[in-house]
Amino acid sequence: MFLKLKMLNGLHLSGNKLSLFSQNRYVNLTILPPIQRLELSGCNLAGEVPTWIMNLTTLSHLDLSRNNLQGEIPYFFFRLENLTVLELANNILEGQIELDMLSKLKKLTVLGFGGGNKLFFLEGKNTSNVTIPSQIQYLELSSCNLVHFPNFIQHLQELTDLSISYNSIKTIPSWIWNKTTLQRLEIFNNLLIAEISPLICNLQSLVHLDLSSNNLVGMIPSCLGSFSQSLRFLRLAGNKLIGNIPQTYSKRNALQFIDFSSNNLYGQLPRSLVNCRMLELLDVSHNHLNDSFPFWLQSLPKLKVISLRNNKFHGAIKCPSNCTFLKLQIIDLSQNDFSGNLSSEIIKNFRSMTLSNTSDPAHFKDDVYYLQHSLIDIELLSFSMSNKGVVMDYLGVQYLHHMVAVDLSCNKIYGEIPDTMGSLNGLVVLNLSNNMFTGSIPSSFGKLSNLEVLDLSLNNLSGNIPQQLTGLTFLDFFNVSFNNLSGPIPESGQLSTFDDNSFKGNNDLCGIQLVKKCKDHSMPPLPTPEGNQDFESGSFFKSNWMVILIGYGGGLLAGLALGNAFAVDVYRLLKRIF
Repeated sequence: MFLKLKMLNGLHLSGNKLSLFSQNRYVNLTILPPIQRLELSGCNLAGEVPTWIMNLTTLSHLDLSRNNLQGEIPYFFFRLENLTVLELANNILEGQIELDMLSKLKKLTVLGFGGGNKLFFLEGKNTSNVTIPSQIQYLELSSCNLVHFPNFIQHLQELTDLSISYNSIKTIPSWIWNKTTLQRLEIFNNLLIAEISPLICNLQSLVHLDLSSNNLVGMIPSCLGSFSQSLRFLRLAGNKLIGNIPQTYSKRNALQFIDFSSNNLYGQLPRSLVNCRMLELLDVSHNHLNDSFPFWLQSLPKLKVISLRNNKFHGAIKCPSNCTFLKLQIIDLSQNDFSGNLSSEIIKNFRSMTLSNTSDPAHFKDDVYYLQHSLIDIELLSFSMSNKGVVMDYLGVQYLHHMVAVDLSCNKIYGEIPDTMGSLNGLVVLNLSNNMFTGSIPSSFGKLSNLEVLDLSLNNLSGNIPQQLTGLTFLDFFNVSFNNLSGPIPESGQLSTFDDNSFKGNNDLCGIQLVKKCKDHSMPPLPTPEGNQDFESGSFFKSNWMVILIGYGGGLLAGLALGNAFAVDVYRLLKRIF
């Protein structure tokens, strides 16, 4: 078919479902004219790399990444001397790559071997006479069984993107800090054990920095908040870093994703974070920070995710005056020492969690474009929620699109749950468990039509379970155990699908799920609409909203976990955003 296209210069079929074999009734790729570009990324290709590719000697661009190709990596790749781009990442290829093999590809600018492959990259002992293409700009060597930095990288004068993650590297060579052309540096999931050198701030062209999931010690270099006007993704999560978070963030900085989670940081959140006007995700969970509720973050116009989980934040969750978090979709304040009442006013400040706001297609238009055209691998973004064995994973960019969550669990918040909480009808996850809430479950929760997780367990709630909750058709997890609830469990709708673990510990509750059955199964009548008329007419929230929810990294990162564990994991936010 393609042989008749004499003037064909390139073939771009990425993202389709193809076969590379001639018996494919749709596409025959075994006979091609002398093309220069062949792009077959993400085509679900399986089996060994077909040998007919060796005949395409004019190829300058070959992309077979994100498939299921397996077997030994063919040596004929390294005889295609016109190649400028060779992308093989995210397959199941095996074998050894020797340095002198690369020396034959004298025009190479992009080389991608990592992610899923089981390759061994060997420099050899006698490399003094081996000339590596110094013009390589993009180098992906993740999962290549490396135990140290390949020395040849030192001689790549035009290197802009380096990913060398998922290896066993223990030290970063000092010469890396002289690679001032670097825009992306990823060394996550290695065995790094040293301090982060302050010379890292020589890399003023950096857009994306990810050193997460290592054993880095010492303090975060103070310059990291202000050394570069281009840095967007900063991820140092999962190390053993101590001390304060960098205190200075320059005005007009470009930071969009900051993840310092799972370290040993202490002190307060730096107030200079208000200079990060582009910030979308802030994750400082699992540290020892001691501060009050950072209401001042409401001044950041693009902030979507705040995770303060498992620190020592304290005091009431309130603003001293009116404040509005314009785009906030995920807030995780769990496992802290917050106390006091939860006021209606603070709930109204989360107006971005209503469907009228999240339904605007332009709300995240720029973010979607950025994620799809950035250096982060959006498929590695994940957002996990777990509660007593129930785990839900939101993988890829979808979690940013759809997740709207509030987790205030494991604090000391008391008083009644504000009825206005039911106006946040974009919520997917609501966790208020393990606090000291009293009063009844608001019937307005029946308006949370998007809700998938509702956890009110381990409080002092009383009264009946509202019949309105039976209308929550997306509810996957429900827990009101260990309260003082009474009366019959509604038998219709989603509530009838949950077992006794969702209701136990309420001595006056009865229902088919419990040992204690109800004498009268009739349900109390629904309240008349007039009961909520005043609130609804005076609210800034609108009704009849369409659902188009969209919502971090760098690098943004991370996940949220629900129950006693609710955390953003981004990570991979955002493996390649920048």
